[in-house]
Amino acid sequence: MLMERAVLLFLMTVLAVPLCAAAPADTLRRDSASAGSVARLWRTVNRVLDLRDSHRRQRADTAYIVRTPGRLRLKLAVNGYGSDLDTRWGRGGSEYRSRLKAQNKYTMSLTASYRGLSLSVAANPAKLAGRNKDYELNLNAYGNRLGADLILQSAKTYDGTVDGPTGSVEAPVGSVSQDMIMANAYYVFNGRRFSFPAAFTQSWVQRRSAGSFMLGVSFVGGRIKTDFADVLGSGAARLRVLCGSVGAGYAYNWVVKGHWLLHISTLPQFVVVSRNRMETAGGEEKMPYRFPNMVVAGRLAAVRHFDRYFAGMNAVVNTSFLGDYDAFAVSTLKWRARVFVGIKF
Repeated sequence: MLMERAVLLFLMTVLAVPLCAAAPADTLRRDSASAGSVARLWRTVNRVLDLRDSHRRQRADTAYIVRTPGRLRLKLAVNGYGSDLDTRWGRGGSEYRSRLKAQNKYTMSLTASYRGLSLSVAANPAKLAGRNKDYELNLNAYGNRLGADLILQSAKTYDGTVDGPTGSVEAPVGSVSQDMIMANAYYVFNGRRFSFPAAFTQSWVQRRSAGSFMLGVSFVGGRIKTDFADVLGSGAARLRVLCGSVGAGYAYNWVVKGHWLLHISTLPQFVVVSRNRMETAGGEEKMPYRFPNMVVAGRLAAVRHFDRYFAGMNAVVNTSFLGDYDAFAVSTLKWRARVFVGIKF
């Protein structure tokens, strides 16, 4: 409560002090009215959050999961991101395979969470220095019953090797670029006793071990552009990806000695909608498909709670296989790892 009042006082001061410098009576009245409006807005927001939390507590088995004590949390994290892209295809009766990796990215982020509402800011030292031109945005909404990930990526730093009949050659940076969007959503059957947020946002605490079966859906869209003219003598090509998948999996939260939480989950899915197309100088054609094409989401986490502090790590890995292994196929791997420490007020 003291921290909430301090935040409210700070907001009121920020709004009022610059205007009070002029000191006319009508200005002071406007300042007072503005401060009163902020206070009323603050009370309204808290009433809405009270209703939401009351509804969620009624649906939770508090012997297993409870809301994290305190309304405000600050979390400092170091984040790592990486992407792999493998392709296999045939040309002129010969088989080729490329193995490419984008430059790993590292950021530092600060997150402020008030009763489940979070705001984060992050900085990438390599990007600020101009050494990494890739871009990535991750949005997450984890609930005990429903949740989702959204990943937006633009990668132009892929490099690696291309294997062909005559051996391997280097694929330089810039020969492949990727712009992708991936969305994953899950439904947890045992949301009364199992909590995803306990492992990934720390807005809940898992008090006793529990697991749950899950349902999941995923959407992948984007394009991959290649130009191996300097490597294989082939021209530019563009792959447009648009597919949807559904599946089922399992997740488990293991509570160790009442303080440690270890999480593991996997959610394999079969591609049920595929609208993937390849564009080359010779025209456009549909990308070959052979069952099963798959998208798999896997997650790991370890969290330790103290009286006022918490710390831990988590990782999310998304993989996909699209196409026909004997004709043309694309495999992707996308991972994100995070190490964090936080404080509860």
